[in-house]
Amino acid sequence: MPVGRPDLIAHVFGSVDWAAAQRSETPNSFSLGQLALFVTAGINDRVSVLAEVVIEASAADTEVTVDLERLQLTYRLNDQLNISAGRYHTGIGFYNAAFHHGSYFETPVGRPRIFRFEDEGGVLPIHEVGVSVRGKIPKTGSTLHYVAEVGNGRRWANLEDNEVLDQNQAKSTNVGVSVRPDSWRGVELGASFYRDDIPSGPETSVDHHITALYAVYRTPSTELMGEWLRLSFRPADGFTHYDDHGGYLQASRAFGKIRPYYRYDRLDINPLTPFIGEYGSSIKHVGGVRFDPAAWVGIKSQYEWLSENGGPGGNGVHVQLVFVF
Repeated sequence: MPVGRPDLIAHVFGSVDWAAAQRSETPNSFSLGQLALFVTAGINDRVSVLAEVVIEASAADTEVTVDLERLQLTYRLNDQLNISAGRYHTGIGFYNAAFHHGSYFETPVGRPRIFRFEDEGGVLPIHEVGVSVRGKIPKTGSTLHYVAEVGNGRRWANLEDNEVLDQNQAKSTNVGVSVRPDSWRGVELGASFYRDDIPSGPETSVDHHITALYAVYRTPSTELMGEWLRLSFRPADGFTHYDDHGGYLQASRAFGKIRPYYRYDRLDINPLTPFIGEYGSSIKHVGGVRFDPAAWVGIKSQYEWLSENGGPGGNGVHVQLVFVF
C-alpha cells in the first residue's frame, strides 16, 4: 500500500438571494443558492484530483438535491501537457472554463444566458464526461494555449443527462486556442469549435456545431469581457439547418471594496430549432454594484431589464450575498 495520504484541500461556496420581478408570477422572495463543495488533492507531484459537489434546495424548499458537477483525475507532465479524465466543464468559449459553481468569483448575479447550466434551461453542453487535454503550445513561451476534449456528447431524450453511457458511436469533440500576450497582462483572445452528433430518434441524428469567439481583459481592478457563439443544428434530411446565436458584453471597475458593473446579455433562438427551440430568445440588461465588506464575503445588488421573445420588457431587482469558508 502507498505510504502516507494525499494532501486534501476543501472549500465551500454558498449564497443567499433575494429577487423581485415586475412580470414574475412569483412574489419577491428570499432563497438559498447553491452550496458548492470544492475539493482538491495532490496524490503526487504529477497527479491530482478535483471534485465539485453541489447541494441545492428546491424553489419551494421542500427537497434537497445533491449533484456531482465535476470529478477529474489530472496528470500533469509539464506546462505543455495536462490530461484530465472524468466529468468536467467543457472548454467552449471563456466563461464556462473560468467560472464554475462558486458564484463568489462571478461579478454579477447569475451566469450569462448562453452559459446557463443544463438543469436551468441551458442551451450548451456545459458538462461532459470524457477526456480533456490542456496546456501551452510548445515554442510559443506562455503566449499560446490550447484545449482538446473528447466526450460522450448529449442525449436526445434528455439533454441534461449527459453523464451516462453514450447513445451512439459518435463522440463529441471540442478544440480551442487562446492568445495571452506577455506584453499585455490580463488580455486573452480565443476561439473554440465543438462538434457532436445528437441522436434524435432510434436511427436518426442531428449534426451539431458550436463556434465561439471571445476577447477578455481582466485585472484585479478592471474587467472587460465579450463572447459570441453560433449554435448550428443540421438534421439528417440534408435540407434544413438552423443557426442560432448568443453572447454577452460585460464591464466592471473596482474602486476599493466597491465594484460597479454592467452586462448586456442576448440569446437568439429559432423556435423551430431541434432540442432548444422551446427556450426562445431574450435580451437582458444588468447594472449593479458589488461590495466586498470582508475577505471572502461579497454583496451584489443589481437592476435587471428583461425582454423575452420580442415581448415588452420587464424590470427586476436581485440581491445576492456570497461567501466562502
